[in-house]
Amino acid sequence: MTVLRVAAEWVVEPSERIIFLGAVDDGRRLIPGEWMGYTVEDCNDEGPQKYPCVLVKDRDGARFDFCGWRTWCPDEPALPYNTNVFDKTLVAGESFTVIDDEGEELTYRITSVSPAG
Repeated sequence: MTVLRVAAEWVVEPSERIIFLGAVDDGRRLIPGEWMGYTVEDCNDEGPQKYPCVLVKDRDGARFDFCGWRTWCPDEPALPYNTNVFDKTLVAGESFTVIDDEGEELTYRITSVSPAG
């Protein structure tokens, strides 16, 4: 099994990124399961901040689960954002979408893919 490190930027604001690790099949598509990652957002005067997430594909669908960081309360349940990244070939230049909790569709472009480790 090959594990890749994938970095993608939001096409509207490239400084906002998602970085995650994921195992892929021979066609460079994510294998269903749970994969760790984080987002990088520049949302305050302190500069870029990293926030953990879990990329999940199970019987309920495919989503990024943001670990309650939007409420600044670690005891809050995960905040799921649906995604189609499991349907994409993981190569630089490929795009995927993330649908946030308000229904807004965000497009991310993969900027780099490299072996993890």
